[in-house]
Amino acid sequence: MFSREVRLAQLAVKRASLLTKRISDEIAARTVGGISKSDDSPVTVGDFAAQSIIINSIKKAFPNDEVVGEEDSAMLKKDPKLAEKVLEEIKWVQEQDKANNGSLSLLNSVDEVCDAIDGGSSEGGRQGRIWALDPIDGTKGFLRGDQFAVCLALIVDGVVKVGVIGCPNLPFDLQNKSKGKGGLFTAAEGVGSYYQNLFEEILPLESSKRITMNNSLSFDTCRVCEGVEKGHSSHGLQGLIKEKLQIKSKSANLDSQAKYCALSRGDAEIYLRLPKDVNYREKIWDHAAGNILIKESGGIVSDIYGNQLDFGNGRELNSQGIIAASKNLHSDIITAVKSIIGDRGQDLEKHI
Repeated sequence: MFSREVRLAQLAVKRASLLTKRISDEIAARTVGGISKSDDSPVTVGDFAAQSIIINSIKKAFPNDEVVGEEDSAMLKKDPKLAEKVLEEIKWVQEQDKANNGSLSLLNSVDEVCDAIDGGSSEGGRQGRIWALDPIDGTKGFLRGDQFAVCLALIVDGVVKVGVIGCPNLPFDLQNKSKGKGGLFTAAEGVGSYYQNLFEEILPLESSKRITMNNSLSFDTCRVCEGVEKGHSSHGLQGLIKEKLQIKSKSANLDSQAKYCALSRGDAEIYLRLPKDVNYREKIWDHAAGNILIKESGGIVSDIYGNQLDFGNGRELNSQGIIAASKNLHSDIITAVKSIIGDRGQDLEKHI
């Protein structure tokens, strides 16, 4: 069941989510119109702090495990002021979440922070225990004070076994956003997918809410999730697919792996991510946790041709795009995709 791994991942993701939400809220409060990731400081502080918290805890509990992370510490080593800001944020969240300090490894110096960050240098692969980490998934949402996620997955011999996603700003109910927000989503192979309030004490899986996808809706009543940023997926091609399937509902546009979370608890039935570039390959940390969350909640995740995603290929998936959907709709979506771009994608480029 990977119960130790689940518990550690939940605690570490929650701590990183508390820290990144604090930074995101501060940005949103003082910024009009947002800033870009090239304006390094706020996003970089959050990325570095979240990655170091999670990797440090993994390495304490499972010292022989590898981690595939996005960042390395080179920037921190060149910028002492930035490094101290990262450490300051980490110390803040360690105090706020001190009830869990005994379960998570603490960071007390810039050197420890840098060592932890550099622990995310694994190239991935088909053998051994490898964690895939995205410390802030959904940069633009993070900067707007909107949807972003902290995402962590355990891959064993190329197969995702555990996934945990923290979504600080995801509403409890997408249809009624006044009910509150903040979700912690957890899945383990053969055990199911579960949801609980991110800001409350973490419960054992058996005491939290088990979630399942809705496998009963037809295309004329189903709901679709897509990304917000048009640079991340082909909204035009996705529009053609929705038209082909006669999908009538307006899509919910969400940043980050929050889209997987929405599907897993029944807020939507389809997630479309068609490539903008025929040569682009998705990063494993952008999909590993979401992949098992959908599978364990009763749905299907594939590339745009219906093939399972291969998380043993390295740091990238050797495939194009993502289709996640309820079991009763998935095969018809793949048929519709192929009818537009060809069985082997021979017409893909002219649609993007």
